[in-house]
Amino acid sequence: MASTRREVVVQTMAAMGLAGAATAAGAMPRRALGKTGLEVSILGLGGARLGMLDDGKAAGDVIRRCFDAGVNYFDCASAGAYGLSQMRYGLALQGKRDKVIFGTKTRHRSATQAQLDLDMSLSMLKTDYLDLYQIHNVINEEDVKFIFGPDGVMEMVEKARKAGKIRFVGFTGHTEPGVLNRMLELYGFSTVLMPLSAVDGSNAQKSFEKSTLPLARSKGLGIIAMKALSAGQVLAKKAASVEECLRYVWSLPVSTAILGMDQVPQVDTNVALALGAKPMTAMEAGALRRRIATAEYAGLEPWKLNRYDGSEDGLVYRAD
Repeated sequence: MASTRREVVVQTMAAMGLAGAATAAGAMPRRALGKTGLEVSILGLGGARLGMLDDGKAAGDVIRRCFDAGVNYFDCASAGAYGLSQMRYGLALQGKRDKVIFGTKTRHRSATQAQLDLDMSLSMLKTDYLDLYQIHNVINEEDVKFIFGPDGVMEMVEKARKAGKIRFVGFTGHTEPGVLNRMLELYGFSTVLMPLSAVDGSNAQKSFEKSTLPLARSKGLGIIAMKALSAGQVLAKKAASVEECLRYVWSLPVSTAILGMDQVPQVDTNVALALGAKPMTAMEAGALRRRIATAEYAGLEPWKLNRYDGSEDGLVYRAD
């Protein structure tokens, strides 16, 4: 008799020595998404790498594997490879709309262009509303002025929210914690998506964990972590393992951490870690930060450089 997908996950966990944790945890852990009333799986699926796959069936297999394993937060956007991921989500998750949470984004700053993005997202995801709509990659003060200025994207967002096309509004940023803090003061956002990792926590010059996370938490926002694996650089430099990286992020007050996954075995491994995750002690987290602190941050966190354009379609940096 063929194994069920749940059995495959348990078998994977057993191979990793986490079978006991799987039994104890029972199901994919979920956390509140701030004050939205939504609960999201601590492991979310990032869309960029799915959009980069040439094989649509392979992408669909990854999406369905995540869903079957208990992942309910699906991250996407309108631009680049993310746009294709929206279409693949829409196809793979048909008939499951009430069981999933879609978080998508727009890079555009004008109301007109953002409206086109919104319409495309609704069409590709095969839905008449979006759970979370995010202003993507806010970079500097000039960017903030455009967003909230005349005919800016926030005008469209407010109209769409009142029309029931958007349930909750969030924003994202890669580069400057201070800019994200400014956004937090200007509007009652529901969520913020930002780089959070042991590498970010080790960065003495520029850390979202130290600068933005406390303010966002004090305002009751849902915290969505990205770059937990530093786009793979922390692994390439053998500075930390996948398990250490994920345990660190899940030990922070985050709602979910989105990971790029484009192969079913990656899903099984990450799901196993989520099911068996144990919070790091302060001593463990401190030791990990100290170990990473000697690394070259320009290589581990290129999105914090001013020249980074925020691309998450695989053309600049992988969206892990």
